Amino acid sequence: MNSQLQIAYKLIQLLHYCVFLSGGKLPVTWYPQEYLKNLAMTNMAMRPSKVGYPGRTYRFYKGPVVYPFGHGLTYTHFVHELSSAPTVVSVPVHGHRHGNNTNISNKAIRVTHARCGKLSIALHVDVKNVGSRDGTHTLLVFSAPPNGGNHWVPQKQLVAFEKVHVPAKSKQRVRVNIHVCKLLSVVDKSGIRRIPMGEHSLHIGDVKHSVSLQAEALGIIKS
Repeated sequence: MNSQLQIAYKLIQLLHYCVFLSGGKLPVTWYPQEYLKNLAMTNMAMRPSKVGYPGRTYRFYKGPVVYPFGHGLTYTHFVHELSSAPTVVSVPVHGHRHGNNTNISNKAIRVTHARCGKLSIALHVDVKNVGSRDGTHTLLVFSAPPNGGNHWVPQKQLVAFEKVHVPAKSKQRVRVNIHVCKLLSVVDKSGIRRIPMGEHSLHIGDVKHSVSLQAEALGIIKS
């Protein structure tokens, strides 16, 4: 066997036995065939309607799927463990003008009224490779805001992701920063971006963690 064939054979062996062991995740949702029956191609709305329109993307569609957004395959097995995360985060608010409604039912603050700066939530997640092979894992962090059943609020949304290589039978600690104003805010029906106050549920694989956002008023601006 000549040298080129030997090299090709070894490369095939490497791929076959998954020495590099990369993993992949879906960047889209795979919908069932029935989904298309209720999806008018002239309607580009993201949110579902009461007349049978199912909505689009994992953020708003709540029906059955073939494979969900973020579904992936790997040649080993990873588990997550939350090492540290806050349970309460204060959101400083510049104040509000008399007679100016800054929230929806006193439960959401306009992003423009918050002192955002570097306001973020720091998570430390241990990614454990409990399989027998080395592997690379993409850590996905989703957030489910309060009132997830509200028509204008997404049921969940991707707020962070990190890729980490973990040798077999070991773990790696990953730090994830979630900017509160940019990533935990939602857009209401008037097109105004707001930060919902209350319990936000963070999903990391099978791990769930609740973080309570609480407004911290800094005063009243006279109109």
